[in-house]
Amino acid sequence: MEKVRFIRALGLRNIHFRVMKRYGLDDNSLAIIDSALSQPMTLIPVSEVNRWYQSLEQKSGNPDIILDVASDIRPEDLGSVARWLFSSLDLASAIRRLNYGISSLQSGAYLVATQSGPIIKWTYQNPFIEYNNKAHDGVRAAIFLCKIIRYYAGDEFVPMRVMLPGIRSNQHKYQEYFGCDVSWNHSKTEVWFPADLRLATRSKIRSGKKQLAMSFAELDEFLNMPEAGDEIKVIYEVINYSCHYGFPTVERVSSLVGLSPQQFQRRLHSVGMNFTNVLGYVLSNIAVGLLGKGIGVDEVAKRLGYQNVASFNRMFKKQRALTPTQFIQRLEELRS
Repeated sequence: MEKVRFIRALGLRNIHFRVMKRYGLDDNSLAIIDSALSQPMTLIPVSEVNRWYQSLEQKSGNPDIILDVASDIRPEDLGSVARWLFSSLDLASAIRRLNYGISSLQSGAYLVATQSGPIIKWTYQNPFIEYNNKAHDGVRAAIFLCKIIRYYAGDEFVPMRVMLPGIRSNQHKYQEYFGCDVSWNHSKTEVWFPADLRLATRSKIRSGKKQLAMSFAELDEFLNMPEAGDEIKVIYEVINYSCHYGFPTVERVSSLVGLSPQQFQRRLHSVGMNFTNVLGYVLSNIAVGLLGKGIGVDEVAKRLGYQNVASFNRMFKKQRALTPTQFIQRLEELRS
């Protein structure tokens, strides 16, 4: 389980739904179920993201699918994360924020900006993306980084050079989009730009009062990323993700962490847990969050994969000593 990493839905969802619309695909026809991408902060296992990249290319028949659909997506559409990022006064502050915030957006990935003379090389890498998906992931990252720079440097910004992993035959398409030399088959994604663009004096953002970057609830979600080696948190988030496919089973959860059901259960037993207990704990915590947002009991039970509300009620009362309805009443009393 130490190799399990996550990517937030906000980095995928716009591409996902644009591909479905452009190619007239049926609901849930790509490798990640649509509901898992409905909330931007949902944590998606990278193993699922690898399958998703392949399904994008296969369903569209287009190896350049990321370039074709991501090129007109605006970083401002990322919600609270965009507000946080773009509340920086200059590009230097935005780069710093994204570099240290990447671990809350993609676990296992890194961003670093290094200066070489008059040039800054902004570098991205996610070692948990499979080799045959490196080009898709690199293009997605390069487009995003360029758009952040363009937000501060102006729409006319053109990078000095873009370096990408993998290889594509339609290289002219990429050079036309980025407006510069694009080289392939690198181990990392790099976007090069003049170092002085980072300065506040070169910033072209418009002044004016801006919305608060993040609410406390949004900050809680943003920071909610499992650390490498935190098996309990990994299991929690994998079960959370599995709820989008119906009631979580030991077979599905174990497959997402790269273990057989027997290996997974032995791992749980080694830390004094079993699947039934940890499942109830996780589902009750998810339910509390949904009930606290005003979502009805029937809908919460459905989202967690329960076939009937009575089973959900029994699980919740066992975990929380209250029925869901009693919990809502107690919550209302505390808020009044």
